[in-house]
Amino acid sequence: MMNNELALQPVWDFWIKHLGDFVSSPGLILAAVILGVYVPGVIFSIVDVFVTKRLSLRDCCAVYWRAMKWYSPVYIGAILFFAFVPLPFKLDAPASAPTLIEFFRDILFYFLVGDFASYVWHRIEHANDTYAKKVHYYHHTDRPPLTIWTAMVVHPVEGFSVFLCFHIYGILFPIHPLTFAIAAFSITAVTMITHCGYRIPVYDKLFANAACHDLHHANRAPTNVSVVLTVCDRLFGTYQKA
Repeated sequence: MMNNELALQPVWDFWIKHLGDFVSSPGLILAAVILGVYVPGVIFSIVDVFVTKRLSLRDCCAVYWRAMKWYSPVYIGAILFFAFVPLPFKLDAPASAPTLIEFFRDILFYFLVGDFASYVWHRIEHANDTYAKKVHYYHHTDRPPLTIWTAMVVHPVEGFSVFLCFHIYGILFPIHPLTFAIAAFSITAVTMITHCGYRIPVYDKLFANAACHDLHHANRAPTNVSVVLTVCDRLFGTYQKA
């Protein structure tokens, strides 16, 4: 029991020591999301250019710029705002870390609820012709083979709406900031990797994978709708094996 209660305490103490008041700022969650975009984005861009060589450096930079030319300055501005502007509200940042049971429980629900919410919203995006044409189909201008940055080729309206869907569990339910940040980073990274264009052993069994999501971008009918897990696609009949 003691190990379960104290296992994450050194991690949380390290965060408090080095991040200070930022651990109670919403900027912590935004920073986790930004890292969830850029860590897999940079890794798979290196793979694209220097390992598989399916993109030239110039092409990779062009894809990145098309996806991130608006989001990057927004990210930078938002982080600076949260870091230096006093806010009238804060996250609850207790001195103790979550127990392992609490941590893994909330991570699991974060993914399950985020997968369900984003799946339902994605189905609505495809079902509403006006919204699809004016907003969602901007994302579908990228056709297979996709790259990691395709995940960020989204209309700002969609970017905000899917952000709420992915992170709705952390927004609506009490969750420790440590868990919130790690979950926000993880689910964001998964949605990026879903667009990476590569098969990844083991990983592809656990999460929505790039091979299946290529079919989503290639087919007119809504198939492989989820970009997080395959649970909802399998439950609601939209799963198609790649």
